[in-house]
Amino acid sequence: MPHQVGERIDHYEILQPLGEGGFASTYLARDERSGQQVVLKWPDESLLGDQTVFEHFRREMAITRRLRHPNIQAAVDEGESRSAPYLILEYIEGTPLHRLLRERGKLSVEETVAIARQLASALAYIHEQQVYHRDLKPENVLVTPDGTAKIIDFGIALMQGARRMTWRWLTNATGTPAYMAPEQIQGKRGDARTDIYALGIMMYEMLKGRAPYGRPGDDPLAVMQQHLSALPDALPGNVPPGLAGIIAKAMRRNPDERYQSAEELLADLDRYEQLTAADFQFPEERDERVPNADRRLILLGLAMAGGFIALVAVVIGVVVLVQSLR
Repeated sequence: MPHQVGERIDHYEILQPLGEGGFASTYLARDERSGQQVVLKWPDESLLGDQTVFEHFRREMAITRRLRHPNIQAAVDEGESRSAPYLILEYIEGTPLHRLLRERGKLSVEETVAIARQLASALAYIHEQQVYHRDLKPENVLVTPDGTAKIIDFGIALMQGARRMTWRWLTNATGTPAYMAPEQIQGKRGDARTDIYALGIMMYEMLKGRAPYGRPGDDPLAVMQQHLSALPDALPGNVPPGLAGIIAKAMRRNPDERYQSAEELLADLDRYEQLTAADFQFPEERDERVPNADRRLILLGLAMAGGFIALVAVVIGVVVLVQSLR
């Protein structure tokens, strides 16, 4: 059941709900010991019986607690004993990047580079920790009033060497279609270059005002197919050639043709005004669809639909049970 304003959980008082995701909800809360505002991230209690969902949440807790970087939302707990599993995060006064884009349409070259540099710095740090976010998108970036960008939500992040918790072709927790790298769509786990691809998509979107793949009315499978076979429209004419080349390299379908590290990407962002189109020579993009790709995408779609139906069934069951106990 959702937590209510005024409810106390251990030594935290719920002040207001902040948002709901596929597997968890977040709340603004007050730490009664320190008086500080924090964010409580609470897994969907109806799904805690699902071992895969619970393991994902445990992994997120472990990852978030180990990360300390100025452009990453920090955990503010040390894993102390509590009445239930939940994550305690710093509260950030900021605007989600997707809302900023919706309000303003697109950003200037200078703003885009400033945000991209911060995100690349954060990615370089988490990759050094052998962590891969795998769901970088404007919804998972907060921008503070002073222009600081912070990555949030490590719900499907991966620690290198961690065991796979879902079957390769039937997982509904692989990312967000508009920002998924081709290798994610093909069922691979992803690595540093997967996050770099998503950052390239975001830079394109900040400058163009829309993501390169997906239009209103496109279903998720159609968007994923575009990542594998379509070409994005050209960037606006005011985008310097060096920055356009950086984005094109970050968005290459073949991971081997992208930046191989976030440090390499950051180094080019620092000198984008000195770079020219001649510094970026790529082979023709290949169609990355593989045999049976359509069938695999259909299976993925069916799995996503099945997961949604199962969630609805669980919610209905809980409602019926509560009503029967009254």
